[in-house]
Amino acid sequence: MRYSLSEYILYFNLKLIAIIFQALPLELALFIGRILGIFIYSFNFKRKRIAYRNLRIALAGEYPPPQLKAILKKNYENFGMNIAETLRLSKVNQAYINRYIKIRGKENLDNALKNQNGTIILGSHFGSWEICFAVAGILGYPFCIFAEEQIKNPLLDRFLQQVRQKHGTSVLKVDEQLRQVIRALQEKKFVGIVIDHGIRRGMLVNFFGRKAQASATAIRISLKFDVPILIGYIRRVKGAEHELVILPPFAMRQTGNFKEDIITNLETANRIVEDYIAKQPEQYLWSYKRFKYSSQRNILLLHDGKAGHLRQIQAILGIISEEAKKRQLEIKTKEVKVEFKSKRSSILQTLSVMLADRSRCPGCLRCFKQFLKPPVFEELQSYFADIVISCGSSAAAVNFVIANENQAKSVILMRPGSLSTKKFNLVIMPRHDNPPKRDNIIQTSGALNLINERYLETQESRLKSQGVNVDRKMVLGLFLGGDTKRFRLKVDLLKVIIPQIKVFLEKHDAQILITTSRRTSSQIERLVKQEFSNYRRCKLLVIANEKNIPEAVGGILGLSKIVIVSPESISMISEAASSGKYVIIFGPQTNIGRRLHRFLQHLVQEKYVYLTDNSSISKVLEEIVTLRPEIVKLQDGLRIKEALSKLL
Repeated sequence: MRYSLSEYILYFNLKLIAIIFQALPLELALFIGRILGIFIYSFNFKRKRIAYRNLRIALAGEYPPPQLKAILKKNYENFGMNIAETLRLSKVNQAYINRYIKIRGKENLDNALKNQNGTIILGSHFGSWEICFAVAGILGYPFCIFAEEQIKNPLLDRFLQQVRQKHGTSVLKVDEQLRQVIRALQEKKFVGIVIDHGIRRGMLVNFFGRKAQASATAIRISLKFDVPILIGYIRRVKGAEHELVILPPFAMRQTGNFKEDIITNLETANRIVEDYIAKQPEQYLWSYKRFKYSSQRNILLLHDGKAGHLRQIQAILGIISEEAKKRQLEIKTKEVKVEFKSKRSSILQTLSVMLADRSRCPGCLRCFKQFLKPPVFEELQSYFADIVISCGSSAAAVNFVIANENQAKSVILMRPGSLSTKKFNLVIMPRHDNPPKRDNIIQTSGALNLINERYLETQESRLKSQGVNVDRKMVLGLFLGGDTKRFRLKVDLLKVIIPQIKVFLEKHDAQILITTSRRTSSQIERLVKQEFSNYRRCKLLVIANEKNIPEAVGGILGLSKIVIVSPESISMISEAASSGKYVIIFGPQTNIGRRLHRFLQHLVQEKYVYLTDNSSISKVLEEIVTLRPEIVKLQDGLRIKEALSKLL
């Protein structure tokens, strides 16, 4: 094999550095190694981010970010000392072992020598693991390791193999056939195999509460060839002092179902490894992509408590769940209502994010603690998320910070207030908000919602189970909202509309289903109850401020042929336009704000809805019944599905 010049330079530099470290006193070598670890921590940003993310995945529920950051720094210091010890492995001898390495469970090794088929030593990237190979050789144990080759840098791999073989340890390559491992075991040797390779071809098991791929090689061999397993690890006690622990023989469960036995025993072995890592997390190699091939996705849903915003988030979650099912991914979600200490805190949070430095933010969260209510802060800092989804400008700044903390993908629904859309991975924004043209922005015609055929069928069935019975071919749905900053739903307006609706109902032997909203005024509620409470054609009347029914919106949309909606709610109109029913919007179209006006005009232009003044509702109803025009259904989901699929 031919090597590049840079590979030769690295190889000979390593050889030279090893000679220098071997000449140094042990304490000085470890001190330099520790400084080297701090240097790597300070400048190797890519690996440090991987390591911090892994710590968040495993231990976010146990340690707050500042402590995780402290663990990470100690981890790098320990790693630097591991490098120093690896370079000095040729200096390890019996005297060194007697002075610096305490062996606990040596009797388990001695007893294992009597095994007919050898023994597997199951290890992990914990502590100064390279010392174990030297100790095994010096103590006379026949030991070989099953190791991956450093494909990207073969000369580095060559250097490591020379170091490992210095004391008699032989190396079996992962890419070579397993019969070499079997032969070594038949020769009554110990074969070291690590369990924590994040490999694509492994098996999915729980590791710190998250599904991750783990190597099943050791368990598979043990079950198939009746080979015992010992789990071992080495931990740094202080400075050069270590404790090498060999646990009693692993109790292998065998039920006769080979595949299930592999998974069960692999889960058990992972729990043992997880236990000693959790006790001293600073000694584990967190920079390794342990969770790279995880089948689990944690999703954090942030909202401000507004019903319309929450429904949009649930709609996105529904799309994600469908895509995840296709790809056999497990979805776990956590919903958090974002609450600030005050209005001023919300503004300051946004300002702090506008000035935020991505490289300094992870492990900090001081801005969170200053501005968010304590219970909200605790929830957010203790949960790891792969994807953060939020709706509403007040939650946008929180999305940015928590997504950055977890190195998660960020999804924003609607305009993120004064923050730049460039700060987020995906922005889903309705066209009436005039979104800029960027690759990370998807423009929708309306507000996202839960409405689809399956949802309508489910809600319709639930409504019927509560005694709502419609037995006419023509059913109207009436959705009454309430007052906003720019619109007032007045009694006089409804007094014009209601008689027209009743005339239509009588003429066509139709029935009506009605719901108000929580924004509906008491005057409107009194009028509606007066007109429809005892009206024989009204089969459902929901006064939301008195007794709301969760199935009301979906159920009415499912049962109705034509729906009539007040004009102030973009969310409600979007839901109606997505239902595949004829939609009539009534009310004044002046002085309602440019944003709402643009929204309504676009829906009318694309023939999603019919816009009418108050005196013409009966005319529009008759035209629909007579002409039966094609229904144009609002569908924003396809492009959103494609974008979300990429994030998964």
